Parts: sequence; C-alpha cells; structure tokens
Amino acid sequence: GVWAAAREAEGWHGVGVPDHLWVTGRPVPHVWITLAEIAVATRRLRLGTSFANNLVRSPVEFAHAARTLQATSGGRVDAGLGAGWDEAEARALGVAFPPGGERSQRLAEALAIVRALLHDGSCRFEGRWYQLDVAPIGPSVDTPPRLVASATGRITMRRVIPHVDVLEIQPPGFSVPGKGSMDPAAVAATGLDDVRRSVGAARDLRADVVLGTFLPFGCGPDPLVARIRSRLADSPFARLFGEPDAVAQAIRDHAGLGFERIQLGPTTPSSLEALALALLGT
Repeated sequence: GVWAAAREAEGWHGVGVPDHLWVTGRPVPHVWITLAEIAVATRRLRLGTSFANNLVRSPVEFAHAARTLQATSGGRVDAGLGAGWDEAEARALGVAFPPGGERSQRLAEALAIVRALLHDGSCRFEGRWYQLDVAPIGPSVDTPPRLVASATGRITMRRVIPHVDVLEIQPPGFSVPGKGSMDPAAVAATGLDDVRRSVGAARDLRADVVLGTFLPFGCGPDPLVARIRSRLADSPFARLFGEPDAVAQAIRDHAGLGFERIQLGPTTPSSLEALALALLGT
C-alpha cells in the first residue's frame, strides 16, 4: 500500500500486479489481495491484473473478483487475463501446460465468458474448453471493469480482439513461449516497422479497440542497465535503457506508433522513481 501511494504521488496512471507465485525466483503475494490493499491505499490509480493466469484461474472466479474490486475501488479496474506463459510454474502447480495454440483457444473462450459476466453478471456458454451456465453474480457495478488481453501473434490477436476493451501488443522477443523472459537476440532483430505492422493489423480487425504494449526499461548507472543496452545493440529498443531523459523520450516516441496504454517494467528497483522525474515531472 505504501509503495502504491508513492507511485500515485509521483503521477503514474496505474499499477499492474502479476499473477505468479514467484518472479525471478522471489515469492510474490496473491494478485487480488495485493490489488485490494492498493485500492485502499490510493484514490486515483488504475488497478490492473497483469496478467491473471488463465491456466489456473476459472473465468467465473476471475470475473467475480474483478467485479468486486471494481465496486470497492470506485471503478478503477483493468481486468487483464493472459493465456499463461510460465511452464515451470504450471508444472510446479500440477497444471498441464498445453501447446501455444490450445492456450490461445482457451484464452479466447475464457474472455468471451468473462466479458459476459462483467457486463451482464450471467453467462451460458458451450465451447470446446468451457461449458457452463452461471446465474447472476455480484456485486452490482455501474461500469464494468475494462477487459484487457495480450497478443504476441496474429492468430491470437484475431481470437481475442472481439472480446476485449484493451489489446496489449507485445513485440517479438518480449514473450518467450513457455518461459516468458525477454530474449535480447529476438528483441534486437525486431524493428519499429514490425511494431507498426502489428498496430495496423489490430486496427484492421477492430478500429475502436484501445491498443497498448509492454516495455521493459532501465534507468541510471546500474550495471544491469548497461548490460541490457549492450545486448540490444542497434535495436530501437536499446533506447529504453540509459539515462532517464533519453528513456522518457523513447517511451513517448513508442506511444506515437499508435499506443494509448503502455505498461512499463522496471529492470532495477530505482528505475521507476528516476523515470518519474523525467517522464512525469515528479
């Protein structure tokens, strides 16, 4: 709560909480409990699941939690649902890790269910992966949470875009199937024209969807920042690692490619505070 209040004071628009048991080997708290704590400690921040894991979350439980947080937070929820990428975590939980095509199909069906539950409170669904009939669930909300999904490929994009309010486009290399960690070699091979083509493909499918993306970044003198920048070589994404003013400009330039929502992932603990001064003026 204290951390989130500090981010709100810096001027950030929202915070995203991952749905994992561990991140880089360190235990993390439960996604919904953490967001509830942040909701109590803040007044303005958007509250996002980034992203809830569809391999281990029932779409009904996910929608119920999102509606509850929406009601208690005054309507600040971005309900992000993902296909699940961490194979090691799935195995540790005793959950099967299906091939990418199946995970994509499961996500599309789950999003259809969640959208119905967020907007109507009830859903009857007969699909390949889900069959259910859910009577109205609460609590009552004046405005449904925004439904968010991410896509790393065109097939998944086509499957999920009809159901969401926000589509997060991840460039190649930022999500490695089965592992999820950034692959610097793949990122370095990705150009801004690739990003523009993905934005154009999404707009061709649905002109009114809000487009977002995820960008890792690093600011300051930490050796890790310099190491990542060096590994990205001449990639345009190398600009996301360096001095705060330069990183802030790189983020603004990336937003200009057609993104209305950018999630930022700091690679060092001090990066967020340093970037706030450059990007938000606080």
